[in-house]
Amino acid sequence: MTLCDDVLNLDERIRFVAQLDQNENLIEMKHKTGVKSLTKEKTDQEFFSFIQPIVLGACSKLEKDMGCIKTVRVKYQKASIVFLRIHGAILGISMDPGPTTPVVNKIGQKYGVDLT
Repeated sequence: MTLCDDVLNLDERIRFVAQLDQNENLIEMKHKTGVKSLTKEKTDQEFFSFIQPIVLGACSKLEKDMGCIKTVRVKYQKASIVFLRIHGAILGISMDPGPTTPVVNKIGQKYGVDLT
């Protein structure tokens, strides 16, 4: 089982997971089985390959003064997207609308990372 599979199975609200390495190369993308994508696969690939490094790259400029980034969250009407780092991997996680904190906490607890 891959990291994407593991994360997809942590909560029913998680729709999609993209994994990038520390050099921001796309490793894997997976949709939850039976869940219809809100976007085209090419759009997903472009978004998680280009936008994620831009968002995290911009935010990381403040790490020296503010400490390490725990999460970056973007909320749309139809979905929320959370970017986070776990043990050398960068994850982009799309989930159904609603509070993101309980899902992020589950991920942190599973992998022993403080995301609160």
